[in-house]
Amino acid sequence: MSLIIHSSFSNVNINVLLVFAYGIFVGCLTGMLGAGGGTLIVPFLALYLKLPIKTAIGTSLFQVTGIAASGAFQHYRYGSSDLKLALMLMISGSSMAFVGARFAQQVPNNILKAIFGVFVIMVALKFVGSKSGEATAKSRAGRERPSHIRETLHHLGRFLPVGMVTPIPLHIHRKTRIAEYTINLPMVLLLGGAVGFSSGLLGVGGGFLLVPGLVFLGIPMKVAVGTDLTQIIASASVGTATYFMGGYVDPIVGTLLMAGGIVGTVIGTRLNKKMPTSTLKKIFGVLMVFVGLLMVRNALMGTGGFLRG
Repeated sequence: MSLIIHSSFSNVNINVLLVFAYGIFVGCLTGMLGAGGGTLIVPFLALYLKLPIKTAIGTSLFQVTGIAASGAFQHYRYGSSDLKLALMLMISGSSMAFVGARFAQQVPNNILKAIFGVFVIMVALKFVGSKSGEATAKSRAGRERPSHIRETLHHLGRFLPVGMVTPIPLHIHRKTRIAEYTINLPMVLLLGGAVGFSSGLLGVGGGFLLVPGLVFLGIPMKVAVGTDLTQIIASASVGTATYFMGGYVDPIVGTLLMAGGIVGTVIGTRLNKKMPTSTLKKIFGVLMVFVGLLMVRNALMGTGGFLRG
């Protein structure tokens, strides 16, 4: 059974039920892991619907905005979202998302595809190699005894001019309904900026970078997931507006994916509270390796045609 409509924005025929169902699938993963939207949406749009890569990225950011808002609301209801931390990430992330989106529009399509494919593969390998309880262990270790890398980042943060130009404290203690922790303000701002740039450049919400980054900085996993979805609203909105002004958004495709994604985030957020995700992460990681390889292959086939045929 199928319902086919035509989108004049991208001049493609769309299987409404399939696109909506795929949105549910991706939204469910987003609600569970705080990530997964753009990493699976962009390849779907570029490889299945044959959208140009820049339109795929712009449309991905469009739908990411909606499902992030839905997921953030669900996590806020459960008390697993820190709005103050999210605001810090929004400040640095939204500005760098604009920079990333403008930069992406100057990059040739095949190079952008290759960058995205390599990015997906790197993230996937991290997922495949993750162990059960890893996030909890990292969070606990971060509070007890920082690693050499954490010490290096800590010392780097001391050289940032934040403390010299403003009385804002560099470390902020937070206590939410489900956890208690300390925010390293300079490192959080750096992390938000880096993730915002990648969001604008590659059309991803940034959860695959931000959630592990927050956990690495000592934020509990469940708070990291809910907070990540909250800040994605700002960075994805800025990226969407930038791509839309350039004509690189298909609102019909994006709305179908967003509608399915909102349904999926409601399901995924509930599952986040009730079931372990280690097995799902590994399965998802294997899937992303496959998708990333397809994107890289597609990019290479378009550079001079030496892989065609």
